[in-house]
Amino acid sequence: MPFSNTTQVEIERRPDRILIRLARPERSNALDLTTLAELVTLLEEEPAPVPLILTGAGAGFSVGTDVRESAHMDPSTAAAWSRLGQLTVAALEHWPSVTVVHLHGWALGPALELALACDVLVGPTEVRLGLPGLAWGLLPGLGGLRRLAGRVPAHVSLGMFLRGEVLNGRQALKLGLLDRLIPHDDPLDKLVADLLEFPRGAVTALRELRLQRLAPGDPEEEIRTFVEPFVDGECQRRLRLLME
Repeated sequence: MPFSNTTQVEIERRPDRILIRLARPERSNALDLTTLAELVTLLEEEPAPVPLILTGAGAGFSVGTDVRESAHMDPSTAAAWSRLGQLTVAALEHWPSVTVVHLHGWALGPALELALACDVLVGPTEVRLGLPGLAWGLLPGLGGLRRLAGRVPAHVSLGMFLRGEVLNGRQALKLGLLDRLIPHDDPLDKLVADLLEFPRGAVTALRELRLQRLAPGDPEEEIRTFVEPFVDGECQRRLRLLME
């Protein structure tokens, strides 16, 4: 069955899975307001008791921040963006079956935050994963720092956040950030078949166990923290310099 399109997100419904693909390859699948709005709408309207596969079109999963859009955000727009992101990760964590993100190329900043809301993260050895936004005043706005700390040792999460360290696929697998190394062109048929062997109750129990390892979080506080650098214009100034 072919993908059906919104504007920037595509969906394909199969009997054994639902595939959702970020579809802004001309912008490296950057997560602007429209993309997040379309993604959360699909997730909330399409829940089905089959595995969900999330991936991206083109050369990479997503570069994360849409620098061009964020460089001109006012605080209220930044809050709206972060709130949409929070709704998106909540929808992923409430999907009625297992969720898999098939990464390739890069998954940076909010793209990695989005991936961390999924149950299973897979990708090739050459994938690049990181949270490089701090240098430009961009703080995690989707709760990704808590979710990252729930998967990898503290010194790794701090290095990725404070120093912008980026992991490749082999490093991510060794540290527990990736669950399997799988080439980008793999159709995931075997992985989906393996996942369908698990009863729904087992999937729910494993997800609950994963979520219980997370530090307590307040989405509204995370939104306020994300917005702070936009209030005095410092974040926008740095992003505009980045575009020059």
